Amino acid sequence: MPITIQNSAGGGVTLDSTTSSNETLQLPSGGGTLAPLASPVFTGNVGIGVTPETWFSNQKALQIGTTGAALSSDVGAAYYSNNAYRDSGGDWKRVGSGYATRNWQYNGAHYHDVAASGSADAAISWTTAMTIANNGQVQIGSPSASSAWLLNLKAFSGGDTVRLQSNNGYDAISFLNASGSQCGWIRSNASSVSYNSSSDYRLKTDVQPMTGATDRVKLLKPCNFEWIVDGTRVDGFLAHEAQEVVPEAVTGTKDAMKDEEYEVTAATDTEEAVMGTRSVPDMQGIDQSKLVPLLTATIQELIARIEALENV
Repeated sequence: MPITIQNSAGGGVTLDSTTSSNETLQLPSGGGTLAPLASPVFTGNVGIGVTPETWFSNQKALQIGTTGAALSSDVGAAYYSNNAYRDSGGDWKRVGSGYATRNWQYNGAHYHDVAASGSADAAISWTTAMTIANNGQVQIGSPSASSAWLLNLKAFSGGDTVRLQSNNGYDAISFLNASGSQCGWIRSNASSVSYNSSSDYRLKTDVQPMTGATDRVKLLKPCNFEWIVDGTRVDGFLAHEAQEVVPEAVTGTKDAMKDEEYEVTAATDTEEAVMGTRSVPDMQGIDQSKLVPLLTATIQELIARIEALENV
């Protein structure tokens, strides 16, 4: 049966579900009657989560037109034109100044992009500034949807990649293991930074003095080499050679390879990107700070020998 909301003057709204066809919303055509308009139309604005005292008459909180939908900010009247919509031609546009976002699908996964604005009333150039994937990945500065990262940052030309600021004596970054226990942290003070790995004695057992350090140091092969990427020369080690002497200082395996997904054909407005898989080198790394215990023990052994000779 119809449901009518009527004011004292006879005007009102009728919700009619008595017919076998689609339900209709009827509006009065004037004169206090409830006859439906020939083309029922709502005029005015729709506000969700606002009160009359904070409503702006020139703000379209929700507007649906022939070319798409526009949603505006609820910050204030000055921002009512910061709308982003997609027109019938498939182009993303905005009205006024500000920033815009878009949701999209890439290779079967959903993403949310935040891109810088273009000129007013013009199609936005969607050079992706940030991508948030539905699997929890966050990409900033370089669009990608296939790498196994959680947070991937790419610096813009001439700028810092990451800036971290914390209160003095507190951790800027804390590293947790798979069980959620802290195993490392980067702590900043007023004038310095400490790069810490867990080393508390309560985490260790079967502690023994180092022996034969000098003989092990003699097996290390420090060298001077040139980096292929930029031609600079530095002193250091080849990872696989150092691994033979101090295995805990090196990660990875010599000559290892890994599978990498890459974009064969870029995505378009109508088609998803075509992805492929290729085999690439899985490079080794070295943490040279883990050579310090061996070098320290070697120095102590040499000092002991020198002192023994001096006492002869």
